[in-house]
Amino acid sequence: MMQYLTSNVDDEPYDSLYFAYCQHISVFALIVITASCVFVVVFILVATFVVQRRVARKYAPKRKISTVNISVGESDQHKEVKDGETKPEEERMPQSELNVKPLSVNYHFTRQCNYNCGFCFHTAKTSFVLPLEQAKRGLELLKEKGMEKINFSGGEPFIVKRGDFVGELCRFCKIDLALPSVTIVSNGSLVTEKWFEKYGKYLDILAISCDSFNPDVNETIGRQQGNKNHLQSLRQVREWCYQYKIAFKINTVVNTYNQEEDMTEPIQELNPCRWKVFQCLLIGGENAGSEALRHAESFVVSDDDFKNFLIRHKSVSCLVPESNDFVSSLYSRI
Repeated sequence: MMQYLTSNVDDEPYDSLYFAYCQHISVFALIVITASCVFVVVFILVATFVVQRRVARKYAPKRKISTVNISVGESDQHKEVKDGETKPEEERMPQSELNVKPLSVNYHFTRQCNYNCGFCFHTAKTSFVLPLEQAKRGLELLKEKGMEKINFSGGEPFIVKRGDFVGELCRFCKIDLALPSVTIVSNGSLVTEKWFEKYGKYLDILAISCDSFNPDVNETIGRQQGNKNHLQSLRQVREWCYQYKIAFKINTVVNTYNQEEDMTEPIQELNPCRWKVFQCLLIGGENAGSEALRHAESFVVSDDDFKNFLIRHKSVSCLVPESNDFVSSLYSRI
């Protein structure tokens, strides 16, 4: 009997340990089950949210996000006024454009240019330039629709009021509209240091067009005015951009006269932040067709020729190619 009692007393610590072990196992199992339930609930909630978002996007009215191109047309100076009153910009906006969010806008505010590039697809069909205050109002409306980037182009932007017009637009976009990105595309021949001193602080990027580093090719293409040296202007503008802390870009149009040229060394020497390379593009009524002021058919290169040009310059890290398919989709509104 004493031996039995002693045995029971000796087993009590083991019973306590076993009971504690079972408790720990139970708590652990409870934690695992609870965590699993929470995970399942969270997964169901997230999955439901994702499905709802996809369904909403699928069946909600689509709002386009794109690059919008605004160009001066031949009759723009005549369609501003009706019965002696100016129509609101919203009423003049095409219905198809009302649901577009214009994150990036290319504003071709003039068709005039001091160069005569044979492949140009924005020709001088009119000398009309929208008055400055109306242009600002249009930019303000674009900002209200979601514009974040503006690119001023032409023609030649610096030809209007010796650059003061585009300078004031840059000031307005940077100060009044607080746009994060303001860009100008120019041939560089009319840019002066005085312009940089007055307006440089309102400009983020200046892109200069250069299709060849051979003066004879530039002359053949038409990228020059009189005795002005286009390549000298290019390098001078590049120095001013560095001096006034403005990002410097180069745009090149690949055509029949430069398709075999190797521009690797001069491009790397100029060191632009970006080198955009375009394929020569035909647009009916602009540089092709019976109503066109220019006929650029002889400048057009094939897709293979364009690809070969890109392959030749594959070592240039800042190169950004833009084919005809991409550009024509952007400029279908011109």
